[in-house]
Amino acid sequence: MVIIIVIYGDVMKFYLGVVMTLLLGCQQAVAPLTTKNSSEQVIIKKVVCRQSTIPPLKNTQKLKERLIANGKIDGSLSNEEIEHAVNNYIRKKNAALKNCAK
Repeated sequence: MVIIIVIYGDVMKFYLGVVMTLLLGCQQAVAPLTTKNSSEQVIIKKVVCRQSTIPPLKNTQKLKERLIANGKIDGSLSNEEIEHAVNNYIRKKNAALKNCAK
């Protein structure tokens, strides 16, 4: 019985020492990770806008449905008016890409 207490006492001291060491390590001041060098500059990469056009759509049905669902085209218009509005939408998108500044 005495041997068990001595063995467990040594194990307890070991774990107590480990916990104390970890706690002391947490209280140390952290050195700054960045250097204050005035010659360093932050480089921000911008997305390059390329001049291109959207390939012609084979089927504009999904685009029509999306524009009607978003409210950009009134669903009560005739098919010709809807087709004209879809073509205008595509033309505006292509014009925005052509006027893209590099």
